[in-house]
Amino acid sequence: MNIPRAVDNTDWLKTAAIILVIIDHTGYFFIEDAAWWSVFGRMAAPPFFFLLGYAASRAVPFHWLWLGVILTLLDSSNTDWIWVAPNILLSLALIRFARPWVKNFLQRYGWTAIALIVVTLLAVMPIAGDVVEYGAEGWLWALLGLCQRMYVDGRPVADMDGSTRNSASHTQAVKGNVGLMRLAVCLVAVVVYVWQEQLEFSFSQGQLAVFILGAVVMSIGLCLFRRSPSLVQPPEPVAGILRFIGRHTLEIYAIQLAGYELIIMLLPDLAA
Repeated sequence: MNIPRAVDNTDWLKTAAIILVIIDHTGYFFIEDAAWWSVFGRMAAPPFFFLLGYAASRAVPFHWLWLGVILTLLDSSNTDWIWVAPNILLSLALIRFARPWVKNFLQRYGWTAIALIVVTLLAVMPIAGDVVEYGAEGWLWALLGLCQRMYVDGRPVADMDGSTRNSASHTQAVKGNVGLMRLAVCLVAVVVYVWQEQLEFSFSQGQLAVFILGAVVMSIGLCLFRRSPSLVQPPEPVAGILRFIGRHTLEIYAIQLAGYELIIMLLPDLAA
């Protein structure tokens, strides 16, 4: 008899992200005044990017590419075929492809690499949003995920002179250094994300306060994240749902988004 695997912290995070995706998309497609829907729904994207940076896998699933193209075309067709930023799945594929090189860069050059990557992402921000969905701010969340994984794994990074040592005390110091790096990246990611979302949605003062609070709470949770069995194990029916969502998160996202796009295409009167 096969014993079901325990619910992982990743399953909970992915389930929360999917719920927030549905909130965001429902408000965007069907609600006339959807500001409050966006306040909560815009919290969906950072966990997706974070987990791509955190995950050690190098494979880029081919279905991410063709689903991303289809979703981009559906989005464009519903906006009179104007240019839209390619779907988030394509951005995630780019992150998965680039992650090994970024990781090696961080391990070799430490703070210098962090500074160069962050400055570069900030510099390309004005055009990045037209090239990939969520622009450079999404890549900042992925960088946080990578730094968090290096911190959790205790992976060494270079000293200022480019050397590494193997003593226990030095290893502990290096881990603390990586911990500081991930906190610095987290701070930049939160500030940039709040700034960019406020520019796009013009939240009211109350909405902005709730959004900032949510972003801060979310970022603290991501900085505490470990991929391990959850301390909370729900009853098996619920656990089965969580495991299913955790395994098929991006497919669920794609089906849900495509469904909403097709509803609007076929029944335009339902559109906000």
